[in-house]
Amino acid sequence: MNKAILFIVLFAFAGLASASFKADTLAPMWSTWKNQHKKTYTAAQEVTRFGIFVENFNKVHRLNAESSDVKYAINKFADLTATEFKQIYASGSLPEPQQQSSRLSLRRAGSLPDSVDWRNKGGVTPVKNQGACGSCWAFSAVGALEGLYFAKSGELLSFSEQQIVDCATDNYGCNGGWPAKVFAYTATYGIETEADYPYSATDGECKYDSTKAIEVNSGFQWITPRSTDELKAALVNSPVSVAIEADQDVFQFYSSGVITAGCGASLNHGVLAVGYQKVGVLEAFIVKNSWGSGWGSDGYVYISTIQQLNNGQGVCGILAQPVAPK
Repeated sequence: MNKAILFIVLFAFAGLASASFKADTLAPMWSTWKNQHKKTYTAAQEVTRFGIFVENFNKVHRLNAESSDVKYAINKFADLTATEFKQIYASGSLPEPQQQSSRLSLRRAGSLPDSVDWRNKGGVTPVKNQGACGSCWAFSAVGALEGLYFAKSGELLSFSEQQIVDCATDNYGCNGGWPAKVFAYTATYGIETEADYPYSATDGECKYDSTKAIEVNSGFQWITPRSTDELKAALVNSPVSVAIEADQDVFQFYSSGVITAGCGASLNHGVLAVGYQKVGVLEAFIVKNSWGSGWGSDGYVYISTIQQLNNGQGVCGILAQPVAPK
């Protein structure tokens, strides 16, 4: 049973809002899920992980019954508790220091296009997978560098997150970091391609080769925070690195639709905004994640452009600290 079939099963159950599905009912689905995701456990682990799976299945079922804007599904994170999910996948982006005096104001009254999607322009690489390394900050920053390089040259290159993890030592490798510091690093040293410096999902020794490094940016610029229009204006120029709170159920089990609530602004995950558009009747930022294409909407998530939530920091804090290379 693949992801689509799992979603159909959950959708079929959605009308039973008060239902709670028991272990014996879900045992066949558990077996299929393990095969799909190549999971093996010891006997003791089997009992524990199956119990978590049952709890998560019921959680996803309840979320779908309560939501009209977002759809949720059992995915590769279905054997993780909320605490485990946060520790592994949503603890890599550190809140930026407050030295943000230089802000870029890009808003032009009446000049914003109705939609922007750098994927359609050819300026976004395929969705990548950070694995169990807390390197989301590096993926967010590298995606912005890839987009800027494309905007300048018309050529799309896949750059090296591993170089950033290993060599941008103002950060903490698999334990978190700051996209702005990545842009400061690459302004000095440039960045190699992923083919020349492949990703290993571990902290490693720096193997930087200056002869293979490509000059992309000269620095970075903060985008004025707490403003939907300022982030949209920045996205007209190139993709933008943003930080969000991603440790909630709306992210662990997100499948499709527009997130409008369910997360605050305790920033803990770096992602890449690649545009904005209407999804149904809701306007949303188009956000590229780094959890592989099997998560979410082919690796993407749509986050509402509503500005008022979280004290103006936007849904999941997406407006709190946008930053772009220049």
